[in-house]
Amino acid sequence: MSEIKGQLLGIILVLAVFGAVMGILTSAFQHSAETIQDRVEDAAYTGTSRPVSPRANAEYTLHY
Repeated sequence: MSEIKGQLLGIILVLAVFGAVMGILTSAFQHSAETIQDRVEDAAYTGTSRPVSPRANAEYTLHY
């Protein structure tokens, strides 16, 4: 009877460890995916907003 209890305890511990590792990896991959998504969105929308002043890009002089 004690051998069966030991095997059941071992199975339960293995399942608990694998469950904890799976939870940690899932949250890590989710966080990485959100970070990558934010960076891609920032890169895609960089420079696409309107300037504050219409003359912001016209502040230059030409010299020949």
